[in-house]
Amino acid sequence: MPTAFDVAPVGPTSGGKVYAYNNLSTTPEVVAPANQFRTQLTFHNPGTVDVFIAPMVQVNNGSQVPLVPTTSALGGCFRVYANGGQLTIRGECSGQWQAFSASASGNPLTVMDSNV
Repeated sequence: MPTAFDVAPVGPTSGGKVYAYNNLSTTPEVVAPANQFRTQLTFHNPGTVDVFIAPMVQVNNGSQVPLVPTTSALGGCFRVYANGGQLTIRGECSGQWQAFSASASGNPLTVMDSNV
């Protein structure tokens, strides 16, 4: 009879990974590298300017192609509002993710990457 100690983990765990950014600008940059075991990403905006989050690729006619968002082309982006806004993405989120600010530079963003 199995015990709680016999149950295999869902995937490799490492205590979670937190990435701290303090200089986002209006130019997209990678804020979460690809992680094949990832099951959840949380983006938190402690700054005073809204931030946009987007995957690095989009599906176009059944193929994956690069997503290159800008402050005037926001399709594919999720807005994380300033002053404590938060976005959690669960499930199929193992690819790279990018972020950029709505305006200015020197904007912060906290990203938590979880395998469980």
